[in-house]
This record gives sequence, C-alpha cells and structure tokens, in this order.
Amino acid sequence: MDLSILNLYWVKIGTALLVFIAVMTLFFRQNGKRAKTGDKASIRSKIEKLGEDYTLLSGVVVPALRGMSQIDHVIVSPYGVFVLTLQNEPGRVKGRVNDEMWEIKSGRRKGALYNPLWENRKWVNALENYLGPHPFIAVVVFTQATLKSDFGENVIPLSRLHGFIKKYDKPRMVPGTLETILEKLKTRKPDS
Repeated sequence: MDLSILNLYWVKIGTALLVFIAVMTLFFRQNGKRAKTGDKASIRSKIEKLGEDYTLLSGVVVPALRGMSQIDHVIVSPYGVFVLTLQNEPGRVKGRVNDEMWEIKSGRRKGALYNPLWENRKWVNALENYLGPHPFIAVVVFTQATLKSDFGENVIPLSRLHGFIKKYDKPRMVPGTLETILEKLKTRKPDS
C-alpha cells in the first residue's frame, strides 16, 4: 500500500474532525447568546401581556449610596413600581433568605450566588432615594434555574412572573405620580 494514500486519508479525517469541532463551538456559543437575549425578550413579552397599565424600563441607572446602580428592569404601573432582579444561571438553587450566598448546582458544577434579594434591596433603596417614597415591590426572577428552597414570595421562576404582578390589583399611585416616575426614570436609561 502506498504511504501517500494513507497520509491523505488521515489528513481528510483530521480536517473533518477540526471542521466538526469548529461548528460545534460556534453552535454552543450562539445558544448561550440566544439564552441571554431571549430572557430580555421573554420578560418583555410577559409584560406586554399584562396590558397598557404596565410600562417596562430596562437598564435604568440611578444614583446609589456608593456610585450608581443599573437596575435590570423596572415595571411602572398604577399598582406599584416593580423592581426586577434577573438571574439567568441554570441549575438548582438552595439557600435561605438571610444567607449572604446561595448555592447553585448545575450538573457536577457547584457555585455560589450572591443573595439576589440583597442586590434587589439596594436597587429599591436607590430608587426610593431618587424618586421618593412609592409602593416599590421587589421581585427576583430566575429565568432558567429551579428553586429548591423557600425564598419567600418575592423569589420566583419566570413562569410565575405574570401571576405575581397581576395579584397586585388595587391602584396604589396618586394620580399624576405615575407620569412623574416614568418621566424621571426614562431620563435615566442609557439609550435615552
């Protein structure tokens, strides 16, 4: 058997293997990007289903105690100002409401997650300082993870966001306040 035919055979096999690895790498990177942008689209579609009374503002930047805070999402409605912290990590989440760190496990990987309720509280404080006292409703939304502990009613999976917001059905805003809040927050968006 000719050695050059054998070498050509292995070159083809090696090339095919490299192409396969490159395609798979691109595929997994695109899926990761799609999951992150899909979460924003999922939030937007859920809010749009609530009706015209609800306005979603994303990436609002407000002055905080130490610098600035960029808030994932703020939903302004006559029923309150919902302050959303999004958690996009996949896996199973365990912990207690007052723990500084929560455990997140995905497959064989274990990690720690800074308590998102604490981060959300900082955002609510920053909004209270910037806007004044209003009916703020803190909510932490896990878009991909399964909650394995009782974190209270304000920590929910994405699938429960619509129902969580709709349970606040009594107007709590003084007329004119809604427009003032929206006007102030719209000037604090990076794309404004």
